[in-house]
Amino acid sequence: MRKPDPKIARLAGVSLFRSCSRRDLERLGRITDHLSLEPGTVLTDQGRVGRQCYVLIDGGADVFVGGARVATVGAGSSVGEMSLLDHRPQSATVVTTAPTQAYVIDSRAFNGILEDVPTLARALLRELSGRVRDLDLARTSASA
Repeated sequence: MRKPDPKIARLAGVSLFRSCSRRDLERLGRITDHLSLEPGTVLTDQGRVGRQCYVLIDGGADVFVGGARVATVGAGSSVGEMSLLDHRPQSATVVTTAPTQAYVIDSRAFNGILEDVPTLARALLRELSGRVRDLDLARTSASA
């Protein structure tokens, strides 16, 4: 019997990867590196092209757009994945607020796995579509 891999279990708990099979998660785990980050570490920088996606294991981070804090993210959240897909400047700055453990995925490795793991591509599309809908709803509510 195989010993459960904690990395695979953590990745399976991330909304972005929930629909992936164990085999897909194992493949994703092979291209994922572990980082220990201090408070104040900039994960993404608004306006700069991103080359990495981060999955927070624990700790937390604040999300800033135009210098204003718009959200806080924590364990199970992913940041930076939009730039991995479109290779455009990042839409927000994300800065850790506490000691944080995270997995990092490089864009080259990520692009390679997207072609071979269609469940990941579909999950990513669902996640990003949900974010767009949430932003539209928030914008509509704010103007009402």
